[in-house]
Amino acid sequence: MTLTACGQTTSTSNVEGLTIDPTIKKEVEKHIETSKEYEMFGDKMQVYLNSSEIQSYENDCLIFNSKFGENEAPFKSFYLWSGDTLIIDGAVGIWGGIGFGIEIVNNKARLYHMLSSDDFPSYSYNENDSLIFRLEVPCTDTKIVLSEIPDSIKKQIIYGYVEFKSDNYFASSGSTNGQENLPRQKLKNNMKLYFKSGKLDF
Repeated sequence: MTLTACGQTTSTSNVEGLTIDPTIKKEVEKHIETSKEYEMFGDKMQVYLNSSEIQSYENDCLIFNSKFGENEAPFKSFYLWSGDTLIIDGAVGIWGGIGFGIEIVNNKARLYHMLSSDDFPSYSYNENDSLIFRLEVPCTDTKIVLSEIPDSIKKQIIYGYVEFKSDNYFASSGSTNGQENLPRQKLKNNMKLYFKSGKLDF
């Protein structure tokens, strides 16, 4: 199977760093649940209840551990094409959130741990960096499975699975009287999750 995007033809079985497996859809559907509460998002993005396997560390100490089927939470996901680059995002949380990002370009896939805050900048790559709204944290032990590479023109629903271990990053502990409370938290997450994504409708 091939995909034509912006004049380029890409073999979906030839993308380095991911596996194409249409049968992943069945496994995804076992792990996610639709909810009428999120129908307001319509076709703009996929929002549903999801559970993931997460181990969260603060200063290298395990502070949170969840398994599939536990702690079901709102989850949003979408994909979009930017030129010849396919971007897929998925995160726990409606407005901000933590999750993953996939970037596929030149037949190579990159998976990173994505963190996003909407109200105020909360994250930094290093302890003394300026706080920013969105981080794309490098990962190790990555795995990406997609049901297919979506067409760049028509709207589709794709299904997938990711797992990774993130590098360390830093998060603000909050503020008092306009001044940041220090020290920042040194964090990292291991995640495994299933997802479905639709084309982002601006």
